Amino acid sequence: MTGRPDQRPAIAHALAAAPLLRGVAPEPLDRFAAHARLVDAQEGGVIVDGEDESTDVYVVLHGAVRVTVRTPGGKEAILGDFHEGDLFGEMAAIDDAPRSARIAALTRARLAVVPARAFLDLVFAAPQACHGLLRLLTARIRQQNERLLEHAALPSRLRLYAELLRLSRPRPAEGSAARAISPPPTQSDLAARIGVRREAVSREMAALARRGLVRATRGAIHIPDAGALRREVEAGLADARD
Repeated sequence: MTGRPDQRPAIAHALAAAPLLRGVAPEPLDRFAAHARLVDAQEGGVIVDGEDESTDVYVVLHGAVRVTVRTPGGKEAILGDFHEGDLFGEMAAIDDAPRSARIAALTRARLAVVPARAFLDLVFAAPQACHGLLRLLTARIRQQNERLLEHAALPSRLRLYAELLRLSRPRPAEGSAARAISPPPTQSDLAARIGVRREAVSREMAALARRGLVRATRGAIHIPDAGALRREVEAGLADARD
């Protein structure tokens, strides 16, 4: 599906809600949206693959997609998920290099796809978009640095705690320190995020449940006291620095 003239106002409205594009003036945003086409992806469908030479930029309008890489040993590692309003593909647009990861639809998804040239024109023309891109890249570098440190310094048990905290969101109704992950990831997904076997995650989740630090339901993984997990992660990092 392409961005026909009659669709452009709706596309521009949807794009304006994306954090990176929030506050961009209507004129450059409209020019950007005029280059967009809409793509629907079915669950599991590959949107871009590692080593692809395409340079388009994508904005998730509905649904979710997952970023993975394959290790030299053939295992799949999950780098993260993108949801409504998130943007991806900017690296290839900037440096014109092949894609560094595979991105596939985690659910049914609709995406706005924009050529690299239109994306860069917007970034150069709109200071808000430029600042948004810098903040986006900085946030991703910080998160990657966190994960690299955890992988180098922490045992798998504490890497799991750190990942649960990273994936969780506050649940004020359940207490000031309560957080939850909803929908809950599978144990295989958690294993792929921290680089261990599923059995190791199953063992550690059972241990956390016995300690009352997590409670798994059909709809969520509940963390009643996120501070308890955070303190253990911080203690592990402090020990690694000594």
